[in-house]
Amino acid sequence: MNYHSYSLTKKGKNICPECERKTFVKYIDNETGNPLHYTVGKCDRANNCAYHYTPKQFFIDHPNERTTARTHNGQAQTWKVPNMPAQPEKPIDYFDEKIMIATMTAYGRNSFVKALQMIFDENQINNIIDRYKLGTTKTGGVVFWQVDTLGRVRYGKVMYYLPDLHRDKSKHPVGVHSLMGRHGFNHRQCFFGEHLLNRPENKDKTVCIVESEKSACICSEVLQDYLWLATGGKSGIKWTNKNVWAGLHGRKVVLFPDVDAHRQWMEKAKIFRSYGMDVSVFDILAKIAPDTQQDIADHIVIYLQQRKEKSFVEDVTCIHTEQPSPRILSGSELAKLATGLPDYNSFTETELCWMLNIEPIQVQKLADNGLIYFISFTGRYCRSGCTPF
Repeated sequence: MNYHSYSLTKKGKNICPECERKTFVKYIDNETGNPLHYTVGKCDRANNCAYHYTPKQFFIDHPNERTTARTHNGQAQTWKVPNMPAQPEKPIDYFDEKIMIATMTAYGRNSFVKALQMIFDENQINNIIDRYKLGTTKTGGVVFWQVDTLGRVRYGKVMYYLPDLHRDKSKHPVGVHSLMGRHGFNHRQCFFGEHLLNRPENKDKTVCIVESEKSACICSEVLQDYLWLATGGKSGIKWTNKNVWAGLHGRKVVLFPDVDAHRQWMEKAKIFRSYGMDVSVFDILAKIAPDTQQDIADHIVIYLQQRKEKSFVEDVTCIHTEQPSPRILSGSELAKLATGLPDYNSFTETELCWMLNIEPIQVQKLADNGLIYFISFTGRYCRSGCTPF
């Protein structure tokens, strides 16, 4: 028998070992009809998960399982698997940097860049474009290029966005190599933004990892004290692999999962710690917005939009006005003030003193009474029960 004797079953789907959705199709032995090891199969969520573990890969990884392996329920199975000669690993293909540079133009038709105008000014958008080497397609898509720490262009993903900064789901993400007809292109993805790790100004920054490229772009301009990378999906670059993490050794890393992936990323953090990594998981979003699919960028966008509106009102109404002397208020008066703080906004101590016309000691009293809470990650305060950005 040979490896063509195994095929994907056409009967039923199982829980994917990677994304934990019921989208997993197992490989079966065509002679016996029995499934192989419970991890051997393919996830149907090609754009979001892309898990695919073939029989060949399984037996290479588990040479002692060539004749006997066990299914998920513990029953032994035997396969007639010949000792296949070792095949040389196909070299990784890279894009010529000139291809990436050629796309870094025509931002007037770039749907993502145009959507960023909703929250950022021209200078901020140019910072993001330069930072992440964003590209543009002829049809207005954005190209999220993946460049590794050695400056090699590994992958390009084309996506489309609506004016409200949500992804246009009528157009599926596609790889640049597919658009170029390079179907034999042997790519190996890396973190989006990985090339930023080697910049001198980033060497001491905490590395923050989000799921989407959009989130990395937005966070990088708002929270510039941190270095923002993206996986491009919950498992888009097989980022639990040690090789993918090679450039992060010795760095402090914080994971920022989407709320619906929080539990999965908590488990992944355990794997990364087993590699000797200093990894923690940001959990505020999961506490304040459970049962959603929100991520940190969603909250930042809301905050920036509200701040723009508030700034405009202040510019119009606060001209030539004087701030009265700070007051010392009772507990009930403080509580009333705290309930009037805007949703989705966070403030420094100075901003709270100015907004509420109180002394710094009363900011601490607000915190002690649980009316506001301090966000150590940003060094700002937020009204209790609201989002931090």
